[in-house]
Amino acid sequence: MSINLIAAVLAVAAMNDVDNIIENYKVWCVGTCNSDKKTITTIPGVVLMGGGTDTTEAFEWQIKNANGGDFVVLRASGDDAYNQWILDISVGLKAKLNSVTTILFRNKKASAETEVLSLLKNAEAIFFAGGDQSQYIDYWVGTEVQTICQQKVTNVTIGGTSAGLAVLGNWVYSASVGSIESDKALTNPYDKTITIVPAFLKFPYLSSIITDTHFVTRDRMGRMLTFIARILADDNTSLSTVRGVGVDEHTALLLETGTGDVTAVGVGTAYVCTAAHDAKVCKSGTPLTFQDVSCTRLSASSQDKYSFKTFKAGTSNKGLDYSNNIVNGKFTSIPYGIN
Repeated sequence: MSINLIAAVLAVAAMNDVDNIIENYKVWCVGTCNSDKKTITTIPGVVLMGGGTDTTEAFEWQIKNANGGDFVVLRASGDDAYNQWILDISVGLKAKLNSVTTILFRNKKASAETEVLSLLKNAEAIFFAGGDQSQYIDYWVGTEVQTICQQKVTNVTIGGTSAGLAVLGNWVYSASVGSIESDKALTNPYDKTITIVPAFLKFPYLSSIITDTHFVTRDRMGRMLTFIARILADDNTSLSTVRGVGVDEHTALLLETGTGDVTAVGVGTAYVCTAAHDAKVCKSGTPLTFQDVSCTRLSASSQDKYSFKTFKAGTSNKGLDYSNNIVNGKFTSIPYGIN
């Protein structure tokens, strides 16, 4: 092979390497993007955001906890719409971030890319955008992205909205073969679309919780209680209590992982439902019967308080306690509580 031909082959190979990188992921950044801000004292926590309109108060809390560091948004679809918005919020708070970066993952290979891992290692805040949680599970589980994010749990605030919230519980509804609505889930708790997988990340005070999103807007109480029933029925250990946390749109729960204290912010409602017993009937092809599930409705407009340590409300701004009952796949009580 001639020297010129060898050079041409090497040039094509180099171009293919660049193309592969471009195909695997894309990065956008605003702020001081060429310099990591080190030795930042940050505060750990979790933002549980329901989807729809973003909850500004939740981003303000996460920004303050990042203490002027680097904020990283992870997503598998969409663009850099968060970047300037988040940076502007930080400026308005007089808590300006060093940078805001969005990483768009196009496949699992992106989770091994040096630039991606470096950005995550240097992050003082991590946020999972909305999208498709099945892609997040596919792209991140079993990779260095998962490892780094888990290491970050102890010292930074990690948040997620919509699909990004769905991957924050101790179990994850992966939606890997499609989504399910409440009526269908209640009719058959073992419908093929009810795919529940182990945690992507382990957080303090979320060890008994599965999350759900767009909660009241898309009427998801029925499917969340079905998820709880399924976990109780399918678990082969001594598991005795499972909880669901459903967060509506334009609403977020802020979890302080040092104490377990939770505050609801935004404009909607969030629900914490606890079952310390198996469903009476939870079988394939048979409507669910699941009674006496204790629920608390938290109001974001009232900034209701709750504890994921005791699973009780505070003495003030404590929300509404009630019970949910399902018989033969139908609610016999008001799913979202009464006023």
